[in-house]
Amino acid sequence: MYSFSFYFVIFVITWAISTVFAIAGVGAANTLIPIYYSMGIPFPIAAATGLLLNVFSLSTATVNNARRGRVLWKLGTVFLIPAVIMAPIGAYVGIHTPRKVLLWVFAAFLVYTLYSLVKGRVKEESASRFYGSIRGYMLGVLVGAIAGFLGGLLGVGGGLIILPVLALIERDAKKVSATAGYVALFSSASGFTSYLFLLRGIDYRLWVVVLIGGVLGGFCGSYLMNRMRTLYVKYAIVSIITLVLAKILVDLV
Repeated sequence: MYSFSFYFVIFVITWAISTVFAIAGVGAANTLIPIYYSMGIPFPIAAATGLLLNVFSLSTATVNNARRGRVLWKLGTVFLIPAVIMAPIGAYVGIHTPRKVLLWVFAAFLVYTLYSLVKGRVKEESASRFYGSIRGYMLGVLVGAIAGFLGGLLGVGGGLIILPVLALIERDAKKVSATAGYVALFSSASGFTSYLFLLRGIDYRLWVVVLIGGVLGGFCGSYLMNRMRTLYVKYAIVSIITLVLAKILVDLV
């Protein structure tokens, strides 16, 4: 159990970063987890917290996207089934993996995240070599399994891993984003459920504080989305992730 001031700082950080990331339509868990860890929260608890935050934020997004007909249920399920199967395995490995190894893996994932943000999202009607093909679905099964494992291991859901591969199969960028969120939702739920059974001494107050901060951040981000230039927010996100990555590398070296 932590002090009131600690919970308050966690709440403010979660609220602020979730707001910034929500404006740009990017999940904040992959950046919040190393921040939580640097504040003294054990890595498995931080990873489970990130997965819980993903479940709540992605649930709302998936419902909204489903109402607009943007979720490709059949294609997403191809990614979803192996992701859900592998997420508990990733969670189990994460609990029994040395801290330094996890931090190196997380640093590599943050580098990939930076690359994805700087490169930008798929164009709306880009050509697709894999569209509607068996090869594309086989690729989906493989990538879904990898995303589920890493999502359970690191607490990140795996959406950023799935997104570029979906872009090779589907042309519509909005459907790509919505379907990736649908897969990441259930992958996160699978990984989080596994952590519930594997972890001991969970501080549920911490999860409540994080959820409140994340939900408020999502609402604030949605409100500000149409009032700010997304490009500036993107620069801020890149800066935040770069600082977090630098902090992890300093601790490792």
